[in-house]
Amino acid sequence: MPTHLVEVIAVVMQQPASFVMNMIGVSPSTFRRKEEANQLLPDAAGHRAMGFLRIAATLRRLIDDSGDQVAAATFDLDAWLARWLLEPLAALGGRTPAEMLRNPEGLRAVEQVLERMCGGLAA
Repeated sequence: MPTHLVEVIAVVMQQPASFVMNMIGVSPSTFRRKEEANQLLPDAAGHRAMGFLRIAATLRRLIDDSGDQVAAATFDLDAWLARWLLEPLAALGGRTPAEMLRNPEGLRAVEQVLERMCGGLAA
């Protein structure tokens, strides 16, 4: 994963880049070293970032499939996603979705919450 994607995700989440680095498991020193050398971030960080992007895409699909074209067109997904990722959820044992993205099991748990949301069940 290129280092510049950390900034892209940070802008979408309305969080500092350091928050995104923590979410994807990259230390600031590793990030700086990779950025200065124009190298990719470690594979594990890329997988976590891809998990975030999958979650964002699933939420966009959920909004688009709601049937309310006006709401879908005007809904601020970026702002909602930024808040939702930082909300402790009972379905995740009181942890936030952002915390859960650090490992494959956690990502799967977040995806299951989204599947329930898509089915109309409370998250």
